[in-house]
Amino acid sequence: MIDLDAKTPRGCYNNKSKLILGFLDPKYYDEIITKLNLQAREEYEHNKNQKTQEGLLLHNQKKKRRILLVDDEIDICIVYQIVLQDAGYECVSYTDSLKALQEFKPNYYDLILLDIKMPILNGFELCKKIREVDKTIHIIFITASEAFYEKFRTQHFPDLGKINYIQKPIGNQELVQIVNTIIVANSITVG
Repeated sequence: MIDLDAKTPRGCYNNKSKLILGFLDPKYYDEIITKLNLQAREEYEHNKNQKTQEGLLLHNQKKKRRILLVDDEIDICIVYQIVLQDAGYECVSYTDSLKALQEFKPNYYDLILLDIKMPILNGFELCKKIREVDKTIHIIFITASEAFYEKFRTQHFPDLGKINYIQKPIGNQELVQIVNTIIVANSITVG
């Protein structure tokens, strides 16, 4: 509690002759309020600028990368999605290639992981349709028999160009390492 030793028309003073509360003089209140408002405004602007700079830095460094995963085997989708999310990625998975195509958002994903052997649309057909709407997306195929499907792709889908494959089965750490490498390489070439 404040000890008020002396009261004068200008305010209350403590025993050390310091003004504690001002009375009667409106200029005194205006000065205090103006100073407080200016200090608060300066602090707000400083914090706002600092948060904006930190936000941009975090956005550029820690922007959550998005991965689309399409595999008709639900257990593969669940495991890969959990592994990639644990690694810090936003992962959307589909077990239906047609639904994945219908809900595909151009320029939204940083990477697509596609199984090759799927009902309705196989991985190559889905890749071709996705590339019609998003030519810059990086696509990697997940397959158990890379050599067979590469020969099949060159015969039936030569316009897809160079294709990257991940051989099944793949360990969780190896999957994350491959995805990290590709995401970093893409961000360097894009950025």
